[in-house]
Amino acid sequence: MNRSDKIIVAILAALVCGWFWISRQDAKRLSEWREAHPELFSAETNETFGAISSPEASSILAAPDGAGEGDEVVDSGIADAAIAAAAPAPERTLTVSNSVLDLVFTSRGGAVKGATLRDYDLTLDPADGPVVFDFGDSPALALAGIPGLGKDGDFVLDEPAPGVVRMTATAADGTRLSRTVAATNGYHLAVTDEFVAAPGSGLPAFSVALGPIATASGGTSSRAAGPVDGVDVRVRDVQTGKAKSLEQNMTRPLAKNVSRSFSGMFGAAGGGCAAPSVAAGAPLEASETFSPAGSTVDWVAVRERFFVEVLTPGLPASSVRTSLRRKGGAAGPLQLESLAADAGWPDSAAAADGRTVRTYSLYLGPRKMDELLREDAETGVGGHFDIMRFGTWSWFCRWLLAMLNGIHRVIPNYGWAIVVLTVIVRLILFPINRKSAQGMRKMSELQPKMKEINERYKNDPQKRQAETMRLYQENHVNPLSSCLPMFIQLPIFIALFTVLRSAVELRYAPFLWISDLSEPENCFRDTLGFGVNFLPIAMAATMTLQSRLTPSAGDPQQQKMMTIMMPVMMLVMCYSFASALGLYWSVSQALAIFGMWYARRGAKSAAPAK
Repeated sequence: MNRSDKIIVAILAALVCGWFWISRQDAKRLSEWREAHPELFSAETNETFGAISSPEASSILAAPDGAGEGDEVVDSGIADAAIAAAAPAPERTLTVSNSVLDLVFTSRGGAVKGATLRDYDLTLDPADGPVVFDFGDSPALALAGIPGLGKDGDFVLDEPAPGVVRMTATAADGTRLSRTVAATNGYHLAVTDEFVAAPGSGLPAFSVALGPIATASGGTSSRAAGPVDGVDVRVRDVQTGKAKSLEQNMTRPLAKNVSRSFSGMFGAAGGGCAAPSVAAGAPLEASETFSPAGSTVDWVAVRERFFVEVLTPGLPASSVRTSLRRKGGAAGPLQLESLAADAGWPDSAAAADGRTVRTYSLYLGPRKMDELLREDAETGVGGHFDIMRFGTWSWFCRWLLAMLNGIHRVIPNYGWAIVVLTVIVRLILFPINRKSAQGMRKMSELQPKMKEINERYKNDPQKRQAETMRLYQENHVNPLSSCLPMFIQLPIFIALFTVLRSAVELRYAPFLWISDLSEPENCFRDTLGFGVNFLPIAMAATMTLQSRLTPSAGDPQQQKMMTIMMPVMMLVMCYSFASALGLYWSVSQALAIFGMWYARRGAKSAAPAK
């Protein structure tokens, strides 16, 4: 063999060795891929992936490592194609608009990925855009519990009519879901799910999710411009049919000894005036499932201060799952970043034709009394008004808010509407306040005689009390009349505080120097570094002046102490309250002072004639 033949043989040997080395690498790669995707090579998928081992493939190579003759492996190009075919389809979205909402539907889960509330600005600057619910990778209405139809399922989107979206997908077991969402009625969405399975098949246990609401600073937030607030659940007793609304928030569980509060879910300690505190190593996420014994769930809501999501199913649910995520990872005050919930149902009975229909109503909008009452009418299920969380004085809060909105229709400024509402309340209370002022004036006139009785019977308390009561009866004086206006105004103050702290109508409502009646004034905050609230200061000043003008029948030193202590206490308590509340109280006090001044003037002018 000459030199040229030797060179050719060496080259051929090198090529053969290289060919075997490449084949070994291909086989190793295919083996690793098959181990990573065992579901693609099951008995049910052999037909789909039969081309991988077909003899027609042009890149079939002999198997290495002593494999039998005719054994075959797959070329890397075919493996890459199979991987690409098994990957999920790209996400597609469809945007649908109605009179108040812009809704984004996603093919990933056949659900609502986001909603824009066009009538509500995100901040005081309209350039920042409207409020947006951005649910990210956890869309609202996403199913869980049925493989292939969950939030990772691939749905086909279609808009058969304006404002109506149809989404279809097929599960791994062949169950087909056709979902129709009618978004034609404001903040109310009507949802119909039609499941078609094999004849005689039922549905497994599954749930429907409400998208997470997050704080404005919570990264991928809902941009709802407020802190997450709580979860509301309406439960109905199966036997009696009676319904009640339950609340879960930072300190309150859904039901005693059944479900924990938000702070309890993270093992937080403390509370009261200070925020609950979490220990080091506490989880960032927590969840709780609530299954009311002997009751069903009419609806479930996830709310923040001004906005809310509500899921009202046609078939009452059996359980509610609450999911939370907190801010930060270190120990310290517990601050929530996002809040979500879903409603669940147990297995359903088998249908003769395999067809099962479920309906839901989804509300995405403001926590507004009129809208929530309209949701009652739309769904036929009551109790949505409880989401306002007006508490014990709910009936009175409802009346006050209705009156405030009625005044606003005539006077299109909520600041002046509050002033007019305050005048109406003072006029309603005028007879009581007048009688109280007369009683206090008589008490002041009787002060010398009361002092004489106290000195005469200072060693006989029973006789002193009897003579004092006789003096009151002879002069037709009620010693408790001065307290009556305060007992009446206190519930009004509490009711207004409850209404004004969460009324979305006052959000970003301006009045004179105030830019937002739902927040403290915070004047000169950019200049001084802290906000100055003038209305609480005016409230304390008017309280002091009113105390000095009020006739007193008690101890002067005690009266002087109350004149100082009460205004200071109210100033400290109300300094950070909504400016709408300070506006009401300051105007109310000013009207009371005017009434007292007018009554004194009338009494002085009538004295000479008497």
